[in-house]
Amino acid sequence: MKVRLKELGTIFTGNTPSKKVDEYWSNRNIKFIKPDVIKDELCVISSANEYISASAKNVSRIVPANSILVTCIGKIGRVGITEEEVSFNQQINAIVPNEAIIPKYLAYAIYANRKQLKAIANAPVVPIINKTQFSDFKISICESVEKQNKIVRTLDVISEIITHDKKKIEALDELIKARFVEMFDDNFGEIVELGNVCDVRDGTHDSPKYHNAGYPLVTSKNICDGKIDFSTCNLIQKEDYVKINKRSKVDVGDVLMPMIGTVGNPIIVNTDKEFAIKNVALIKFKDDSVILNTFIKTLLESDYFGRAVLSKTKGGTQKFISLGDIRKLEFNLPPIELQHRFATFVAQIDKSKFAAKQ
Repeated sequence: MKVRLKELGTIFTGNTPSKKVDEYWSNRNIKFIKPDVIKDELCVISSANEYISASAKNVSRIVPANSILVTCIGKIGRVGITEEEVSFNQQINAIVPNEAIIPKYLAYAIYANRKQLKAIANAPVVPIINKTQFSDFKISICESVEKQNKIVRTLDVISEIITHDKKKIEALDELIKARFVEMFDDNFGEIVELGNVCDVRDGTHDSPKYHNAGYPLVTSKNICDGKIDFSTCNLIQKEDYVKINKRSKVDVGDVLMPMIGTVGNPIIVNTDKEFAIKNVALIKFKDDSVILNTFIKTLLESDYFGRAVLSKTKGGTQKFISLGDIRKLEFNLPPIELQHRFATFVAQIDKSKFAAKQ
């Protein structure tokens, strides 16, 4: 049965008590939840980075334990369950479930539909889902509370297995970073700028019209978990696709990196699917290049890149980095033979990561 979220409970949009009123923030009485404490995976919200005082309760959105919090601005679709009374900010919508549905079952159901939730966001740069859109969002549910409980028990077991496998993958990613430092942290080789050894471009800055069919337009929000999520892309017509790709055609083996919002998180393109890019850095390599894409991707994931370039991000809520800063990134260029050895190591680790995901 498909129902709207507003049929399953009472929905609230959060707010932030005035920072100008000191007494609202002077004591740690009530957790104040922001998107940064809601994880990518479904989670129980047990901590907070900020708190409000009891005196702020009347000017805050407060929900009880077993409420469902969902991020609806920026990183849309993160889902958390409260274990106690909390307040929360305007980037989050909350559902206080009614008696027809088990809170954790509802959380799992929303989490399972997060891609569809992202797809209804109404802004290309900063994705936003307002309260009305969220309230009218439909999900499929099982009416029987007994069956809901059974499904939750099964999903809890599966979730534990997934969490265990994710920890394995995270450990393998750390191994790649450690190997990178071990092989390339001796500062040998000529100092070069990224823009002088690679072709560094970016996608369109325009906003072409979207259509129900056409070519995917990949933006920062569509690059996640090490790949492009084409299911959340807006579609553009061929004329705009051709125009954009005259300056920024993406090929297999290129490196893409978000420049707005979630800055960083580079990927190596491994698909020949036709698409265009917007507000995404594009790094291209020649056949006789002195640099390998595996080396550059790992460099862009390194702490060094964070210090040298990501520290220069501009903007308030919506962070961004300039193409010029990326092009000017300086690093020591290691021998190509050493880069090939590192690429072989990464390929072996990637096989282990693939096995962990099965």
